[in-house]
Amino acid sequence: MSSLIRQGAKDFHVRQTAIDILLERDVKPKDYLGEIRALFEWVQQNIRYTRDTFGVEVLHSARRMLELRAGDCDDLSILLASMLESIGHPVRLVLTGSNPLRPAFFTHVYIEASHKNRWIPLDATMPYPMGWAPLTPLRKIFGIEGHDTREEPMELEGFGAPVQVPDWLKGLIRAVRGEPLRPKDARVKSLWNLLRQRQLLHRDPWLKAVLQRIWYNGLPARPRPHTTERMVSQLRHFGVLPSRLR
Repeated sequence: MSSLIRQGAKDFHVRQTAIDILLERDVKPKDYLGEIRALFEWVQQNIRYTRDTFGVEVLHSARRMLELRAGDCDDLSILLASMLESIGHPVRLVLTGSNPLRPAFFTHVYIEASHKNRWIPLDATMPYPMGWAPLTPLRKIFGIEGHDTREEPMELEGFGAPVQVPDWLKGLIRAVRGEPLRPKDARVKSLWNLLRQRQLLHRDPWLKAVLQRIWYNGLPARPRPHTTERMVSQLRHFGVLPSRLR
């Protein structure tokens, strides 16, 4: 991935695309934070998350990604990192894993960009703003060759907490805890799509079955402490929820 990012950063077509995006979004010269945000949001909105070919790990170059407009987490990271580096922003790779018993097994990758000596998480596979990052028990940083990758705190003032929980998810957990839920509630679909996008659904058949049952049948208004506890515990394990839900 580092090699493809360095290659992409030197590609004239990639640099031209990045500049065109900045011009289209009217980012002012020397608004470096605005440049990072504009490119992150463009990738987030214009590149479709699509899994690799079945049984094959594929890494696409930044130029190929601009043609395909689709890829998984490593492909989106390569494209975004290449565009950022092409206009002068240092980046680094962050690998994460959800199983602390398998410290060498990483299941997701995103990038961080440097701004004023701080590292900003940029996970374009998720529908969250710049600065959000998944909370996972395993996290390993890889610098692009030649860059300083000293660890910095993940909490970045002005970018939101890295494990910020969206209101719809808080509401869904409250409802599961004891409130009524109608069939086909949009919050259930949002959680289903989030887990499917991160390829997490198949890892917990119980959670998958519960979400399907809630989607089709809804829930009556009554306390469900054990169901809520198990659901919250699994979502924390997946890095979707922080250790304490506010």
